[in-house]
Amino acid sequence: MNTKIATIILLFTTSILISQTRYLDPVFESVSSKTYNYSIKGKDTLKLDLYEPKNDSLHKRPLFVIVHGGGFNSGERNSRSLISLAENIAKKGFVVASVDYRLLGKNKSFNCSTPVNKKLKVYSNGAYDLLSALQYLIKYKSSFEIDDSKIVLAGISAGAESVLNFTYNRELVIKNSKRYGYIKPAAVISVSGALLNADLISKRNAVPGVFYHGVDDRVVPYGKGAHQSCKLNSKGFLSIDGSKRIAEKLESYNASFLLYSYTNQGHYDFDVPNDDIKQAFIFINKVVFEKKPYRAKITQ
Repeated sequence: MNTKIATIILLFTTSILISQTRYLDPVFESVSSKTYNYSIKGKDTLKLDLYEPKNDSLHKRPLFVIVHGGGFNSGERNSRSLISLAENIAKKGFVVASVDYRLLGKNKSFNCSTPVNKKLKVYSNGAYDLLSALQYLIKYKSSFEIDDSKIVLAGISAGAESVLNFTYNRELVIKNSKRYGYIKPAAVISVSGALLNADLISKRNAVPGVFYHGVDDRVVPYGKGAHQSCKLNSKGFLSIDGSKRIAEKLESYNASFLLYSYTNQGHYDFDVPNDDIKQAFIFINKVVFEKKPYRAKITQ
C-alpha cells in the first residue's frame, strides 16, 4: 500500500514538472547568488548580486536585470523583497542581476526644489551606472553563461526611470551613445516609471515593454506631466512622459507592449498584483523567445 502511494505521488510530481515551462514557471528548486563589484564611481563602489538557478544544463541563458526604486536617494539592491523577487525569477531559468547605482545621499532630495540641471545629472548618472553594469555582465557573459541577445531590464519608480531613459532616450543621458549600440535590451518592464521625452522613441529603438502604472500617480506621471507635480515656476519643474505616452509611441510603430493602468491608484500606495506580474513573463515568452507580436491595454 505504501509503495503504491509513493508511486502515485511520484507520478503526480513528475506530471507537474513536465507541465511547467521554462521562463514562465519555477522549474528549478534552488538558486545560488554571489555579489560582484561592477564599477567604482568616485567614492561609490557599485555592486550587483547575481542569481543563478542551480543544476541548470543550459549554457546561454537570458539575463534579467532589476533596478530598485527609492527616489534616487534610498533603496537597496538586496532588500528582502528584491531578494525574493530575484530568486523567484532565477527559478524560472533566468540569470538575474540586482544592481546598485549612485544615490544622492543623506540630506539631499530629488524634488521640486532641485534645479533641473541637477535632475538631469541624476538621470544621466543612473543611465551610466546601468550601462556600466551591463558592460560588466556582457564582458563576463561566458563565465556567467548569459545570452546577451536576450536582456530584460526591469525597474521600479526611480529605477524604472533609469531603465526607460537608457532604452528609449539614450542620446539624452549618455554621451557618444552610438558607441554602446551593441547593448540593446530585448524587452523592458517598468513599474511606475517615466522618461524624459517619449517623442524620441523611434522604429529603431522601439524595444518591447511592459508597463504598470497608477492613473492617479502624482509623483511620476502616468501620461505627460511634471515630476512630483511640481509647479511651472518651481526650480525643479521638469515635464516627463509616463507609461501611457510610452505605450502610445510603441503602438504607433506596431511594436509590442503591455500597458496596465490602475484607476484610483497613486504612487506610494501602488502594488502590482501577482497575477499581473505573471503576465509580464507571458509577454516576454511570446515576444522575446517566440518572436510573436503582443499588444494589449488593460485597465484595472
